[in-house]
Amino acid sequence: MIDKLLDEAIAEGDFPGACYAFGKLGGNHSSGCRGRFTYCPESPETKPNTLWDLASVSKVVGTTTMAMLLLERGLLKLDQPVADVLSAFRQKNVTTRNLLVHDSGFIAFRPYQKTCASRDEVWDAICKEPLSYATGSKTVYSDLNMITLQVMLEHLAAQPMDLFLQRNVWEPLQMADTLYNPGIGNPRCAPTDAVEPWRMNLRTLRKTQVNVADQFPDAAHWIQGEVHDPNALVFGGVAGHAGLFSTTPDLTRFSHLMLKEGDSLLKPTTIRQFMSKQSDRSSRALGWDTKSPTGSSAGSRFGPRSYGHTGYTGTSIWIDPDASAYAILLTNRVHPTSENTKIVAFRPKFHDAVAGELDLPG
Repeated sequence: MIDKLLDEAIAEGDFPGACYAFGKLGGNHSSGCRGRFTYCPESPETKPNTLWDLASVSKVVGTTTMAMLLLERGLLKLDQPVADVLSAFRQKNVTTRNLLVHDSGFIAFRPYQKTCASRDEVWDAICKEPLSYATGSKTVYSDLNMITLQVMLEHLAAQPMDLFLQRNVWEPLQMADTLYNPGIGNPRCAPTDAVEPWRMNLRTLRKTQVNVADQFPDAAHWIQGEVHDPNALVFGGVAGHAGLFSTTPDLTRFSHLMLKEGDSLLKPTTIRQFMSKQSDRSSRALGWDTKSPTGSSAGSRFGPRSYGHTGYTGTSIWIDPDASAYAILLTNRVHPTSENTKIVAFRPKFHDAVAGELDLPG
């Protein structure tokens, strides 16, 4: 059923390839891979160890998990102004909670790749960024929130986010295939969008350009092993809003952690706090999103307390704590172009099909 659904989507041009995993805690588990890296018949087939650019799923698997751990260690306070921790940050009323809920006042997006060439330049620009609405007055999903949160978390932990997550999350959970910056042309990575001129220029500036003609022929045309998100790339590939690469087996381990309410890595009270909807103004929890009554990417049969997140590249993770169920979908729908938005209609179909396989109430 799921394989057929994916095969039909690939044939219709929703995405060239996909891997999925779903199941119930203590129950049945299913996984599979369909399609290829590209629409070319000679392209490699997707496999369980294929590395996918998670895009905004990085916000919850990476950044939010670090926030939960630092909260438990007493280093992070949800209602503390960010400016109390980061002196360069000019918005005095924005708190950690505002960043996690996306009601800080920041604009939804800013193309820093057009004006900045380094992490320091991006951070300086964010610190100077004026608010576009009054803090706490409405919800506007913004990458600027999670970039700011990352800088704050790294300051509190006194170490880079990727190193902290490697030591405190990936290694304990045996998530050996979850990482930032796999490397340009990494053959295990599913390719995403076309390489833009600004990206080539940034590679040259940083001296990270490779001899693609000899080593990785497709890397001259497609982004592979390098984060798709432009601001994450300018930030160095390790960013609060994007940058993680992972596999379905690794994200299955992470889903089990969440369903087991921390499983000794985190406290159950922390899991419940971060997965709870924060207000009636939006569906946002802390870092995570929750299931909207209508129009959710989780479909119609995941429960009302379900939480999850989607990624621009065609990725998603949804967890239903009441049914002890999870679903992971990893695709490269942005290949060969991010103008393809068929994934929006496909996601609910996928999750409804998963719900049928798991016999969730309809």
